[in-house]
Amino acid sequence: MQSDNRPNSEVFIDLFTEIELKLKEISGDTYHSNFSELLRKARNINPILHQYANDLREYAQLRNAITHTRRENFIIAEPHNDVIAEIRRIRNLLYNPPRVSTVMKGKPFFATPQTPIMEMLETFANKGFMRCPVVDKNRIICLITAKTLSRWIISKPANFQNALIETVIPFADPNDYTIVSENTDIVSIVGQFKNSMKRGNYLQAVLITINGQPNSPLTGILTPSDLPSLIELI
Repeated sequence: MQSDNRPNSEVFIDLFTEIELKLKEISGDTYHSNFSELLRKARNINPILHQYANDLREYAQLRNAITHTRRENFIIAEPHNDVIAEIRRIRNLLYNPPRVSTVMKGKPFFATPQTPIMEMLETFANKGFMRCPVVDKNRIICLITAKTLSRWIISKPANFQNALIETVIPFADPNDYTIVSENTDIVSIVGQFKNSMKRGNYLQAVLITINGQPNSPLTGILTPSDLPSLIELI
């Protein structure tokens, strides 16, 4: 991107063109679809485009006004500085969305197979938690949720006072969570939560490790309750 003592109209056209190219990439469009069609396809894939679809439609009209009314040394539709700032923001979000590492908060709570269940439940009660990753020697084993505990309790009479987390592990559902690296972009995380809702299996947590592998140290947890703040960032 050139830096700019150029007219706003030139800057705007360059930014809009970059956004249009990104829409083609996101939607996998190999044809010469118009901008509206590209946006329609891509907004269902990328939450940023879903968020800014109305703005981008207006910018498409402005692009048309600029390109169709060019005169020598004269542009009939010269964008305001605020428009340039906003379209640049959308372009930057598409090409370099914020990473998971920017939203992680403190050391994540987890249990080990040898943690007493009562200890975990006390933490749930005191902290308002509803989910607990189980980690053994820096390897993620599973995610304990209220559903996990319910399946365990129903399976046989349970002695909460003496039971350890290891007795609950067989009742955990591997589809309740996914593991990503700290460098994963927030757009992907929002997409995973939303896609799980569409499928009806409701992802309970995104577990964050240094390199995205289960045998990498756990560094963060994102749950559906984080979704509004994640969407706000984009």
